[in-house]
Amino acid sequence: MIPTVLLTLACGLIAAQFNHALGTTPVLGAVLCASLFLSRKDLWIVGLGGMILRDLILGLSLFTFVRLGAMALVILAVTALKLRPNFRSLLTGLLIASPIFHLALAAGDWATGTCGQWAKTPQGFAAAIGSTVPYFQRSFIGDFLFTALFLAAYSAVLSRTLVLRRQEQAG
Repeated sequence: MIPTVLLTLACGLIAAQFNHALGTTPVLGAVLCASLFLSRKDLWIVGLGGMILRDLILGLSLFTFVRLGAMALVILAVTALKLRPNFRSLLTGLLIASPIFHLALAAGDWATGTCGQWAKTPQGFAAAIGSTVPYFQRSFIGDFLFTALFLAAYSAVLSRTLVLRRQEQAG
């Protein structure tokens, strides 16, 4: 439970330090990291908990529910993918999760009119989806970097824990 709490706090607190375009990348990175090592229940805690913590710090809004819905879709997707701790699997997860998240945000924005004022027509929906392309391009790199950061931190803690256990057993 300690890794889950630490990862949730870390991604939520870090995410609250970034602007709109990159403000969710730490949470997505943490979810991809968590999908490799933690249980499904813990994956939900990290993803939704990190997003709620971020929005509690920055301010709750109607769009908080959109972000939570988008994160739930990401969690369902990475759970279905059954990611493994290797580069190919992680890259696949990233290539699936990041677009799902941004498409869900665009659809939520279109439906709620929270960030943009899109006509409630197929053309308005297409415009809302198209508006995410610049955000997606920037945040995809952030998603990748935060996934790598959280994996490196997790590996460092895990290796340190293993060293301490070996020392205890030897001593």
